[in-house]
Amino acid sequence: MGLRILLLLGFTGICAFVHPLKAQGQGQKLGWEVLANLGWEKKYNQEYKQEFTYPKFPPSIKSWQGKEVIVKGYLLPVDVGGKYVVLSRFPFESCFFCGGAGPESVMQVYMKNPFKIRRKMVTFKGKLRLNDTNVDDLIYILEAAEMMPDL
Repeated sequence: MGLRILLLLGFTGICAFVHPLKAQGQGQKLGWEVLANLGWEKKYNQEYKQEFTYPKFPPSIKSWQGKEVIVKGYLLPVDVGGKYVVLSRFPFESCFFCGGAGPESVMQVYMKNPFKIRRKMVTFKGKLRLNDTNVDDLIYILEAAEMMPDL
């Protein structure tokens, strides 16, 4: 009996090593094609005293609010004092809205433990927050994010 448990624990440890995403916790893969499926509406912004276009998140996106997700994308060069990085669906360095991309193709990523990232394509796991009110932030925000191994 003891040997069976020891073998089972050993096998579980090997599987955890081979499949680090399953071993590190929850997190569902969230594709950019899901995030692209939203509407827009114009509203007057009292603070800036002008009209802005705000996102209208359909139920298919709202269902991800507050969930731990895994998102893969390209890092964009932004310098905001090390507060966050920006992840993009597309690899456009100088203009993430080029080529038909829009605000739904980028995400602010607040890292749990900030560090210098040297790769251009990365995968993050974190808690998704939808932003349909603050025009100073992006519409998708990943909080307490951790960089994941390549998927």
